[in-house]
Amino acid sequence: MLTPMLRRIVLVVALVLLPVSLAQPYAWGAQGHHIIARIALSRLTPDVQRTVTALLAGEDFVTISTWADEVRSARPETYNWHFVDLPYGQPKYDAARDCAPSDRGDCVIAAIDRLRKTLANTSAPMAERRDALKFIVHFVGDLHQPLHTIENKDRGGNDVRVNGDAGRVTNLHSVWDSGAISKRGLDEAAYTKLLMDDLGGRPVPASEERVDVIKWVEDGHKIAEADVYRYPEFVLNTPPPAPISLPDTYFKRAQDVIDRQIQLGGVHLAALLNETLRGSR
Repeated sequence: MLTPMLRRIVLVVALVLLPVSLAQPYAWGAQGHHIIARIALSRLTPDVQRTVTALLAGEDFVTISTWADEVRSARPETYNWHFVDLPYGQPKYDAARDCAPSDRGDCVIAAIDRLRKTLANTSAPMAERRDALKFIVHFVGDLHQPLHTIENKDRGGNDVRVNGDAGRVTNLHSVWDSGAISKRGLDEAAYTKLLMDDLGGRPVPASEERVDVIKWVEDGHKIAEADVYRYPEFVLNTPPPAPISLPDTYFKRAQDVIDRQIQLGGVHLAALLNETLRGSR
């Protein structure tokens, strides 16, 4: 009979050995979500910053950016809120096709629309508005990960196996969540500074300050087709049968795209919160 300590050890080993294809399609690692939140926080108006601080009631704006992933298993009805699947080759969002209701939710576009209404409703219970804020901070980050905007029958790249370092096999989704970022060798503070400094010298166009969630998704979808799935073994509507190898040039292109998507995630999140909470308390 296993002792409690041995049972815990067996559980940890089993989790470590789970096939990579069973991983859930999370977008960005904690570092990516944190940096998006930091960029957004620096761009909130003073009034909106005060409203956000009051709503969070002591919780940290940057830390809560990963909360929606942490509660996902306890709230299965929110599972599909993290992404929207526009089929490969279909660059325009179709709500009937891409956002059908299910017991796991509909999609990130519809979720953000509902959550904004709750967040802006000063008559709603404070706890509901707080949760809406926490979901929005995360979901706006999610939709800027290109693999959260496309369907190629590979579970957002989770089923595209990729040869990693030291013989380890990872997957395409993981490469775009955190693998390409980690290859920079920067900690969160250094990476934040790099992106903030670059954003100061290379600001996004004024048109990007306009809140348009559908456009943000469609832009991400274009990136997924042009950059994420740009590898020789690509197969339409199915993952490659064997693990693929990605050259250094692929990672360099991925890093450049990810940098801008994280920057845009922060800019867009700030614009959405400033618009939603303008004049709110």
